[in-house]
Amino acid sequence: MRYKSALMDKKVGVTRRSRKRLLWIPFGITVAAVGAAVGMSSYAAASMTTVERVPIEKTPADRGLRYSDVSFPSRDGLRLRGWWLEASNSSPCVVMVHGEKGHRAESGAMKILDLARDITGYGYNILMFDLRGHGESEGKRASAGYHETKDLLGAIDYVKQRGIHKIGVIGFSMGAATALLTAANCKEIDAVVADSSFADLADVVESEFSKRSSLPKFFVPLIRFMARSMYGIDLSRLKPADAVRQLPALPILVIHGGQDETIPVKHAGVLVSSSSSPHSKLWIVPEAQHVGCYHARPGEYVSQVISFFQKVLC
Repeated sequence: MRYKSALMDKKVGVTRRSRKRLLWIPFGITVAAVGAAVGMSSYAAASMTTVERVPIEKTPADRGLRYSDVSFPSRDGLRLRGWWLEASNSSPCVVMVHGEKGHRAESGAMKILDLARDITGYGYNILMFDLRGHGESEGKRASAGYHETKDLLGAIDYVKQRGIHKIGVIGFSMGAATALLTAANCKEIDAVVADSSFADLADVVESEFSKRSSLPKFFVPLIRFMARSMYGIDLSRLKPADAVRQLPALPILVIHGGQDETIPVKHAGVLVSSSSSPHSKLWIVPEAQHVGCYHARPGEYVSQVISFFQKVLC
């Protein structure tokens, strides 16, 4: 009897230990799943902000333009580099802001250098520069316009130091969003041309995330959290449409391609409807892709931009 009792006690002990082990399995799976989710979200946040620098292969001299190499600090102390194309100190200045993975000379399909050549013929000073982490400027990461506003503010400071106080900005994609976001905190910007900008980055991320990544949508909030905690980038604040609403008198020319698959064309309508300025205008190029309007219709593009700047800067 004692032997049977001992055997039963042993079996009970084994069963209890087995149950305890079984209880740990769901916990272990949960921890592993959370760890994997955090790891993948961290990787996604890092990928979203990592920039592979594209070399600058052309200069204004290749377009027959005289220019000076310049450098200036961003508002948070990064050294930014660019080109200054001078007309005269009495002429307005157009600051050109490239998009992500581009540089001062080009931004995806947008040949900024060619547009600069076209605009200089109308007597504007032009500043072309590399945003942080791009081209020849300092910095390692892009932030969809969040930190790039400090770069554009540094560029505006530089233009003002040259004695020029009539300033227009033309930006492309991330550069366009940067221009609108910066204008909300910079009265020195008199007008903005926004080519292929988003109105609200969260909307782009929510609607396009699953198309562009293998991760399900429930990762989006975690990726936002990781971007904020790892890199100080608050994606929820990247709302150029809200910036435009804060500046009812700021004239904006919104340009967008009807075939844009990167930032849907509906964002252009939201931006221009957010403006109260009588000079604000929307121009859609039905056949154009992302930042492809100049390539699709170069003559009309220049005409739209010059007509707009002549009304609001001169």
